[in-house]
Amino acid sequence: MYRLHESGLPADFQFPADLEKLGYAINDRDQVRSIKNPEQEFNFFISKNERMNVVQREAFNTCLRRNIQSRVLASSMSLTNLPLGTPPTRPHIPIYTSTNIATCNRLIVYLGESWQDLGVLAWRTIGQETVAAGSILDFIHTIQSTSPDNPGILIANTGQLLWYRGGERAVTQTTWTALPRQWAVSPPMEIDAEKNRVPGHKDANEHIASIFNDVIPKMCEKDVVIDVIGMGDAGPIVAEYLQGNWGKWDGKVKAVAIGSGSIWPGEKIGEGKFKKFWEERARAYIQSGEPLETPLSGREDFGCNCYSAGQNEVVERIMPVAYKSMLRFFQLVNDVPGYRELPEMTTGVDGVV
Repeated sequence: MYRLHESGLPADFQFPADLEKLGYAINDRDQVRSIKNPEQEFNFFISKNERMNVVQREAFNTCLRRNIQSRVLASSMSLTNLPLGTPPTRPHIPIYTSTNIATCNRLIVYLGESWQDLGVLAWRTIGQETVAAGSILDFIHTIQSTSPDNPGILIANTGQLLWYRGGERAVTQTTWTALPRQWAVSPPMEIDAEKNRVPGHKDANEHIASIFNDVIPKMCEKDVVIDVIGMGDAGPIVAEYLQGNWGKWDGKVKAVAIGSGSIWPGEKIGEGKFKKFWEERARAYIQSGEPLETPLSGREDFGCNCYSAGQNEVVERIMPVAYKSMLRFFQLVNDVPGYRELPEMTTGVDGVV
């Protein structure tokens, strides 16, 4: 009988977290392109072996995460570890906060999808357009350059909620599956419910609750007002949190914008004061092929006015396309006393006016 010894198993793949060694560079237009072929975007399928492709992508993404972080930190932003006060070597979840967060009168909070890396809006946009467009860089620079009241910025981290002890860092589920293994055919490391989780941040619900219950009260002025963006699954999570805690946040949260597919994935907005707020101060930006801001049907499902996000590809593309519209909405709410959204009159087919 033949049997396979461990010594005969293929070694796991390794790629350097070095953009140049991987064959890529960021050009003068902030595009990531092949060095050999300056028009070629990142190539995931370098092999028929899925494991090789995944490990190569993780090395590539590691390079870009480092690039994004260095540029974010050079843009009047700081890394803040949660729970607050946790040293870098202990289990923590990093978020970005602006350097003026302790003194700002208005705070813009971004809650991304639960599978995205910190600071990344859409990997597709980074790969096909520019690093700044697909990350929070253009977003924060727009706030800093166009908002007259100089609001503070908080970028939550709903995706990197697994603690990788070997690397002493928080990672996404996608990164977890790409971490080094004993053999190329070994299964992913098991996730220990205690050792690989951070207390108070075991899932996106806990993380978002921590942002409101712990971070904002301790880091911001008592009378700060807040605008919130919730992308993808973060939208219904923050809606559910605010609805259950509206007695605390009524009058402090000024406006909410969510990005979503065409169906509201959460529970219906209940009755009471929060329902009235949601109807008058919330907007849903929905995947659609119609031009950005075209009024759409869906108010019955989403509980608020719905508008086209200007793209119909995937939810992660909403933010790079629609964030300027969201920021204009926030500015309008804050500039106009008593502002409220009126129900849009929508008729026609496919949800379009």
